[in-house]
Amino acid sequence: AVILVGDEQKTLTKLHGETAIEKMLAKLKKASIKKVIICCKEESIQLKKFLSKKQFSEFNFIYTKNEHKGTAASLYECKKHLDPGTFLLIYGDVIADIDFVDFLDFHKNHHGVATMVITSIADPLPWGIVRVKRDLVTDFFEKPKPGSSNEQRLTNLINAGIYAFEPQIFSYINEKTKNLEDEVFPKMIKSKEFHAYLLDGIWFNISRQNLLERALKYE
Repeated sequence: AVILVGDEQKTLTKLHGETAIEKMLAKLKKASIKKVIICCKEESIQLKKFLSKKQFSEFNFIYTKNEHKGTAASLYECKKHLDPGTFLLIYGDVIADIDFVDFLDFHKNHHGVATMVITSIADPLPWGIVRVKRDLVTDFFEKPKPGSSNEQRLTNLINAGIYAFEPQIFSYINEKTKNLEDEVFPKMIKSKEFHAYLLDGIWFNISRQNLLERALKYE
């Protein structure tokens, strides 16, 4: 699994006794995923110190540099550390009640290059909006602006920031590719290699203060 960390403070935020990254690592542990690549800023000392605790000793953590050049650029940095098989990409500011065993089983049964976790939300406009036909992603709009032509094509389904990828994803990414959302996903949709897995559990994004406050209020 690759965890993409933009802000270590958000990842280390405690919600009901556990940090955001602890919650995600617990889900990975249940799926017997022990090799975890943490893509973070080089100066993320607090995060590295936190993950060096004895409670995480069964994980094999590898650190790569997140230079904030984009999601695809960050993933490309991890390529040399990935085994030649299926892997997960998880955004570090996401909290999700997800069963990774079931998710990976779904991904493998659909024989695509990528599967995106999607969830339903009342106001989809601030997020990457997904249109799906059966289990296939047919359209993706990254944060459409109010009044844009894309807004008229909205659903309540959004990108949850968790993916399963096959190594063939790197045929869509090179050293110049910046963002998955703008540059990679449209190509995969066109080639019909991009599936969607609907999350029926709790989902929060804590990237902004108002979103964090909402998550903290949830019991």
